[in-house]
Amino acid sequence: MAAALPLNLPTTAQLAAHLPPRLQSRVWQGDQLAHASERSVPSGHAMLDAQLPGAGWPAGSLTELLVEQGGVGEMRLVAPALRTLTAQTGRHVVLVAPPWQPYARALKAWGVALERVIWVRASEKDAGWVAEQALKQEGIGAVLLWQPKARADAVRRLQVAAQDSQALAFLVRPPAARNQSSPAPLRMVCTPVAPSGDDALNRRQWMQLAALSVDIFKRRGPPPAQPLVITLPLQDAMLPQPDAASVVMPWPGVNHAVDRRHLAVVAAGGREAAAAVPVARV
Repeated sequence: MAAALPLNLPTTAQLAAHLPPRLQSRVWQGDQLAHASERSVPSGHAMLDAQLPGAGWPAGSLTELLVEQGGVGEMRLVAPALRTLTAQTGRHVVLVAPPWQPYARALKAWGVALERVIWVRASEKDAGWVAEQALKQEGIGAVLLWQPKARADAVRRLQVAAQDSQALAFLVRPPAARNQSSPAPLRMVCTPVAPSGDDALNRRQWMQLAALSVDIFKRRGPPPAQPLVITLPLQDAMLPQPDAASVVMPWPGVNHAVDRRHLAVVAAGGREAAAAVPVARV
């Protein structure tokens, strides 16, 4: 006959109290958000930080941003964190295989230090490997990877590489991946939201009021009751001027595209090392 279980089982908090301090912060209950982690970077959006474990983007962990197509607003969502990493802490940001050419004028308008942005063009086959190598380098603050057809084993390797780093790691892929299992602790679907009454707005007003719906469907804690709607306006400096031809701002001192074999040299050595590396400019 099986023995009856005691009714006075200790709570999670009581059990955690007996753990070393460094482990206590890693204990959380499924109906509560995980404790704040010292390895996080504020997103720059108070509404979003309130829903993220650690009150910011988690460092040393993979975050998935699921978008219908690249450029719907995922860069505006992470831009404040990229500004903090490049302009304030002096770390590099690596953009791997984005489906568009990075727009220097936009990055500068967001306050991102252009000299600390590395754009790597890579095939679908090589993009995951490039992101893993970037996460292993010193001085990297964030790695953003666009890989629509990322395989499960590639995502696992990316999460392992992220865990061993101090950097933010973002994987951008289509919403269809929502139904696939993933080791990423934080996953969200990002969908553009048109301003209300958009028929009465001109193009500039419409872009100033554009927003992004953020549906956090996986995090260390219960999912939010409903998606967040975050207004992500475009600054005037990023829009074509009515009285001037649209001019693409040059990238002074920045490598546009770096051969993957030289990524470690560029990331570790800064400008002087980058100057000696073969660069493809577009």
